[in-house]
Amino acid sequence: MPAKENRIDAYFYVLVLLAVSIPLSKFTMSVSQIFLVIIWLTDGIHSIKFRTFYADSSFFSGFVRSSFAIVRFLAENFKRKLLLFLNNKVALVIASLFLLHIIGLVHTEDFNYAFKDLRTKLPIFLLPLIMSSMPSISRKKSEILLIFFILAVFSGTMFGLDAYLRKEFSDIREISVFISSVRFSLSIVFSIFLLLFFLFRGHQLKWWLKIILALTIVWFVAFLMILESAIGLISLVIIMSGIALMKAIHIKQLRLRYLLLFLFAALPSLTVLYISDIVKDFSLAEPVNISQLETHSALGNFYRHDTIHFGIEDGKYVGLYMAEEELAAAWNSRSEYDFLGYDDAGQLIQYTIIRYFTSIGLRKDASGVAQLSESDIRHIERGIANINYVKKPSVRTRVSKILMGYQQFADLNDPNGSSVMQRIEYTKASIILINENFWTGVGTGDLPQKFAETYERMQTPLKMKWRWRSHNQYLSIFIAFGVFGFIWFLFTLFYPLIAFRKYRNYHYLVFFALMLLSMITEDTIESQVGVTLFAFFNAFFLFAWHENSEKTQ
Repeated sequence: MPAKENRIDAYFYVLVLLAVSIPLSKFTMSVSQIFLVIIWLTDGIHSIKFRTFYADSSFFSGFVRSSFAIVRFLAENFKRKLLLFLNNKVALVIASLFLLHIIGLVHTEDFNYAFKDLRTKLPIFLLPLIMSSMPSISRKKSEILLIFFILAVFSGTMFGLDAYLRKEFSDIREISVFISSVRFSLSIVFSIFLLLFFLFRGHQLKWWLKIILALTIVWFVAFLMILESAIGLISLVIIMSGIALMKAIHIKQLRLRYLLLFLFAALPSLTVLYISDIVKDFSLAEPVNISQLETHSALGNFYRHDTIHFGIEDGKYVGLYMAEEELAAAWNSRSEYDFLGYDDAGQLIQYTIIRYFTSIGLRKDASGVAQLSESDIRHIERGIANINYVKKPSVRTRVSKILMGYQQFADLNDPNGSSVMQRIEYTKASIILINENFWTGVGTGDLPQKFAETYERMQTPLKMKWRWRSHNQYLSIFIAFGVFGFIWFLFTLFYPLIAFRKYRNYHYLVFFALMLLSMITEDTIESQVGVTLFAFFNAFFLFAWHENSEKTQ
């Protein structure tokens, strides 16, 4: 095989390794980018005729001459690649987001965090630099890379399924074994749309392959529901509806157009109706006649029936059949966690017990404690307040958690019980910081410090472990770099889409829409996995995969 083909194959293999690493391994994610830099620097080194340096000289002399030749070649190669990068306006615009973070050092106080942030964001500069100055990958190889990515995501769901079946998690998000559940759900959603492309484009695919693709799509959707991924499922519905509308606009067959328009309207409508039905089921309980309820436990202790202070969960009044003193004594006889203490999640364990008993239909008394299994005891000690959080994780369970969090927030001004309610506090703090630093921002490294100070000034009820940043990439950029930095950030996002007319490209458009949606509820590019996912596929679809390029290999 010619040396040039070896070079292209090595580049392709490392790109595949990086794609596979995104859902599976942070370590190989870093290693593969190091390999990419090495390949980029040494691209073409095979052309040096090393034997000529040793022909008429000693080994030492030949070694010195060949070393100088290599250094000279690397310098020339670096210059050539750099010029290719500098002459690519789109690559420069994308990489300028990294430059924005460097400029943000000018008024940064916390340089330790700033340099850590720069290391995390390095793929934003590195991947466009490399891919814009290396030969493109053929369509066939590009699709092979996407298939390997899908297989890696599928492998991740298999590990997640194993964790789910073992039931050793306190939070369903823990079944995302290798990376955060949010980044993994984004990878799953992207994989679903890639599979849809292969399914509907593959006219020559055998029927059994189409069945495998369809079943994999169904499994990915099911896993998103098990994972209770709100951002994943909402993004899936929104993008699917958008695709249906775009296809309906351009298609000529009236029947198919009407079908697509129906899907465009039906998908979000049915989603809203489904969620509304869940909310109704969970927030409304059957009327209770307190006078007809039993008044004493089997041990003769008085029951308290409270339909006001403890609210409703899963369509049940939480505060019925409560004999707290009897419950406390029975609990303390079975667990080392004191009834008046805290569970592993930092919650008052008495409330965890009361909610857990309600979810499995037990009265809050000694007989209820006696009916608990050892796994039930451990669930409560770990902070699991509802058996469905472990036994039946789903969209319904996710909605139930949000409702309980809202009830806690509305009644007690306590946002700690729900990530959705916590985001309200994050947004409040973000708006304060934007108003105070509208023009210049706070700098690259000062976001954690400024948020911590703002939470103190707000006297937020958030516990220290929940005092995160904005959980919104747009707000994070605005806070860090001010209004002009925010505008430039938006420009780096949309300019490539317009300049390369990628709004006509299915793969890029789906990925672009997914990233835009994710940035509303997450700091997508503030973590290693998130920034690599964004930077890799953004650069890959823009520079590495050119279907009609003359330099495609």
